[in-house]
Amino acid sequence: MKKKGMLAVLLAASAAGSILGGAGIAVSAEEAETLTVGISQNSNVEDYETNYLTQLIESECNVNLEFVYLPSSVDDAKSKFAIMASSGTTLPDVMVVSGQFSDLEIADYGSKGIFIPLNDYMENEELAVNFLAIPEEDRSKMIEAATSPDGNIYCLTQNIPEDWNMTPFRFWINRTWLDKLGLETPTTTEEFKEVLKAFVENDPNGNGIADEIGITGCTDGWGCNPVYYLMNSFVFYNGNQANGGLALDETGENVIAPFATEGWRAGLEYMNELCSEGLLSPTIFTQDATQMTNVLSADPQITGSCAAGGFGYWSGAQDSANFQDMELLPPLTGPDGIAYAAYAEYTPSAAYMITKDCANPELAFKVGDFFYRNDVSLTVRYGEEDVDWTTDPEICAQYKGLYEDLWDIPCSLVQLNTVWSTVQNKHWYNVGPRYTSLESYRGINSDQPADSTETDYTALTRQQSAEYYMDAHPEYVLPTLKYTNEEAENLAEIQANIQTYVSQSLAEFVTGNRPLSDWDSYLSELENMGLSEWLSVAQTAYERMEAAAE
Repeated sequence: MKKKGMLAVLLAASAAGSILGGAGIAVSAEEAETLTVGISQNSNVEDYETNYLTQLIESECNVNLEFVYLPSSVDDAKSKFAIMASSGTTLPDVMVVSGQFSDLEIADYGSKGIFIPLNDYMENEELAVNFLAIPEEDRSKMIEAATSPDGNIYCLTQNIPEDWNMTPFRFWINRTWLDKLGLETPTTTEEFKEVLKAFVENDPNGNGIADEIGITGCTDGWGCNPVYYLMNSFVFYNGNQANGGLALDETGENVIAPFATEGWRAGLEYMNELCSEGLLSPTIFTQDATQMTNVLSADPQITGSCAAGGFGYWSGAQDSANFQDMELLPPLTGPDGIAYAAYAEYTPSAAYMITKDCANPELAFKVGDFFYRNDVSLTVRYGEEDVDWTTDPEICAQYKGLYEDLWDIPCSLVQLNTVWSTVQNKHWYNVGPRYTSLESYRGINSDQPADSTETDYTALTRQQSAEYYMDAHPEYVLPTLKYTNEEAENLAEIQANIQTYVSQSLAEFVTGNRPLSDWDSYLSELENMGLSEWLSVAQTAYERMEAAAE
């Protein structure tokens, strides 16, 4: 619940099999039973019936899989299942999902008997062979994430933590311009302000035009809102990635709203100064991700700094001169010594539910547990072993690990073929239960051979991102809260209205369209909209989760 250090639990490739060893289902001479599988069709899966993952499950688990297809759209898939559940239509034996159902929806279906509880199965050493082989700390997180407010577990989860996804609000500064102007990398908010002034006033791109932009970004791109990076120099804010932006206080006991604190006000004041002095472009609140990409790709380079969650905002990043101008900037230290990053703790997600119409739930559970075997979990994402990926030590030794230069973690998995972002017939596109540890992710190969002396900019950036941002958060981080149906219904309108109001007010305060002298009025409006009620319900949910974890 409260933030604890991540365990380095997955060994190098040669040992990986022993951690979650070859624990499939003992294949008997009996005729295979049929298991119906509800799944949303993905256009990147060529044929579910002949898919390699399907054949692997069928052969090793002695089952026949028959697919019941739901629409690819999340909303349409949820609607179709809701109609099936309410109309008395026979449901698929299992639902294999990836984001189609929220925790609340799963709990609701469970309370109505649509999904069956899995608690007893998950404790059964004969049924949960692979799940119980997962290291205890990670297994506990998976159980916690799957447990509904009524204490029942209605789903198996997918656990795939990655440094990259937990800190998406990365911030980039133009290293080339710093060097050209003889400037040091800024470490504080005030130093950063002076650097921005130098960028916009001294024509570092050399075209004789005052076209340099101090800070750019957008609000609809992944990790592209620079406000969230800058605000964390004044108060910790997760970038609205979880719980509507709520956080824990320094004791770890109380739920707070960062956007109603003096730190938030100080951050607004600082950003308003940047905007009023022409250092922070107000277009960050109006341009979309495509327009931002055009700015980043301008020739000559016009960007001094920006927020961007991934390399894709620069076309062909590895070979892009504009991208190679940039380097990641660690969190800036604010006037009170705060230097956080917009971090949200990884939460395992629902991936596999057994329905009330399943005639053999033990078999269905065993099939779900099969996904947690190490090689199967890797197949779910990377394709066929020794064809699309390998953990062969001799091959791994030929490559650098993605984080080897930073943490001396050697390569433990090599992707031989890319079966992602393309039509393929090897997996269900990362849908289904899965377990990989943070350490196993860090052991994936980079694109560089082990003896290469060339700079792999994407690998270097991933290393810097992990080094700069992963631990830059308070000791206590609020986990994803689980509300009861009644709590969620009471909060739905309150939370939606407050989040909209906070986003709107933030833009107005930063751009100067609303004076900071309106701060007290802003706080009063938050209270009128139900902030105290939201915090009270969130506190109740947090304490309930804390008690359940003890």
